[in-house]
Amino acid sequence: MVDGLEFFSDDYSHARTGFLSLAERRAATVTSYPISPRGPAGEELAIDVAWIGSREPRRALVVSSGIHGVEGFYGSAVQRQLLTSQLDVLALPCDVALVLVHAINPYGFAHLRRVNESNVDLNRNFVDHPGGHVRAPEYTALYDLLNPTDMDPEAEQARIARLFAIAEEQGFERLQQVVTGGQYEHPAGIQFGGQRQETSNANVRSLCRAHLGGLSELVWLDLHTGLGAPATLQAIMACPHDAPEMDRARAIWGDRAVSMRVPGQSASADLRGALAYGVAEELAHRVEVSLALAEVGTHDPVRVFLALRADNWLHHHGEVDSEPGRAIKAELKEAFCPADAGWRRTSLAVGAEVIAQAAAHFAAHDD
Repeated sequence: MVDGLEFFSDDYSHARTGFLSLAERRAATVTSYPISPRGPAGEELAIDVAWIGSREPRRALVVSSGIHGVEGFYGSAVQRQLLTSQLDVLALPCDVALVLVHAINPYGFAHLRRVNESNVDLNRNFVDHPGGHVRAPEYTALYDLLNPTDMDPEAEQARIARLFAIAEEQGFERLQQVVTGGQYEHPAGIQFGGQRQETSNANVRSLCRAHLGGLSELVWLDLHTGLGAPATLQAIMACPHDAPEMDRARAIWGDRAVSMRVPGQSASADLRGALAYGVAEELAHRVEVSLALAEVGTHDPVRVFLALRADNWLHHHGEVDSEPGRAIKAELKEAFCPADAGWRRTSLAVGAEVIAQAAAHFAAHDD
């Protein structure tokens, strides 16, 4: 009996194999963009794009996963569920292509990291390099608290207590913005946006130029986990609350559509270099784009932050192949893809729902 749990894979290799097998079964046209690094067992790592429907569509629905590596466990599961059962009931109009982008950050997915092989958060990398490298003095001031060189319990207790005190002084939302908005000065720090255009960035841009530039309308759901109430989903937009894109998003996703540009409205900070900016740049003024970060909550935000921080310490100062290293990796995976069966079923259901809402939007405007 299919209950959804089978769509979650234990590792990147099985997720990729399952995705490609299902795409072939659906007679999808698949294009793969390999990257140079290999997986833990020497396997190929690649962004895989499955195209279903007309090769010259008027409109398209894109569903992407894994820009934040370890978050791909959930995103891949939603995509596999879509290919297995949901596609038959979507009833997309004939002028709408379905495009599934699997594992934008295959390195992070395979190696249980949120970042790529260069320690870059790819959802901060879509800026002009180096012109868009905004300085972040407030982040720099907190650097030693955010990126410790040791995990000594007593020192850690003092550092975390100091971060809580700063959150009390400045407000959680302000601290979240400073810490997670994106920084370009500290390559070994968390939330590093990179110093050049990363390969995955270039591959996404290539996809946009080669296949999406002739559309009249594009709806894009980029699947994420980690922020917000557990198993609930926000469709987070990287535009002002009064922008036309925001109106379109509300028409598609209702109250789930929120703007990261409005303090306190979304679970996310206002991000520099987000995917939405790169897609908009490539398709500027030619395509009506509605791109949402579909963010599903997991655990308490402090737990998620500490898991991310510990993983960054591990890769710069620890030993991955050690008992502490394996514990850190297990906690990182739990932080972004909880093992709880209830969370997994509910999160798959809300993922399917926002995809269905996008399909219904296309059907309602099928002229």
